[in-house]
Amino acid sequence: MLEYQCTGCSLGGGVLTKGIDETDKRILCALSDDPSLSQAEISARLSISQPAVSARIRKLEEKGVLVSLIGTDIKKTQLFLAKVDISTNHVEEVLKFLDACPLYLNSFLTSGRHNMTVLLIGENIRSIMSCVDSHMRQQLPVRSMEFDLIVTPIRPLVVPLKPNMDKKRATPCKADCETCTFYGSDRCLGCPASICYKGNLL
Repeated sequence: MLEYQCTGCSLGGGVLTKGIDETDKRILCALSDDPSLSQAEISARLSISQPAVSARIRKLEEKGVLVSLIGTDIKKTQLFLAKVDISTNHVEEVLKFLDACPLYLNSFLTSGRHNMTVLLIGENIRSIMSCVDSHMRQQLPVRSMEFDLIVTPIRPLVVPLKPNMDKKRATPCKADCETCTFYGSDRCLGCPASICYKGNLL
């Protein structure tokens, strides 16, 4: 699924939105409503030339205000999301561990009681819980960790998803699914990067 998204800003520095006018906003709205619109269709809808549409889209992409995303609609595919709040003094080490995990979707540096929030994705709840309990809690240098399941998105939610095609016996965190009690008792589908994986999409 292709989705166009407007990007936001972060603490400490945001996107350069200076120069964005009403026509740019109308282009953003049109593409947000229907990402499949061609430049010719946008041109006809907004009554401006196609070269002008092309130039404006290019400008918006260069500024990072408009990005295209190929992914999966969580709401339609009924994949599961989990939020893991972490307190750690070793952010880079945690990120290095997560980057190799096939369930890892994204992470955010946060303020408050925890300084990181991690999003995980999976084809069933137990597999995500197994990843958190058997690997993240035991292998990551964290002071505290809280796990919450995101039950369902209210609006369609498109996330980037790249199925693991090169599956190996050992997982990226050096585990063997066949020796795992969660996997053996069918409480976990296994790691999507492993040849033991029982899921369909990841």
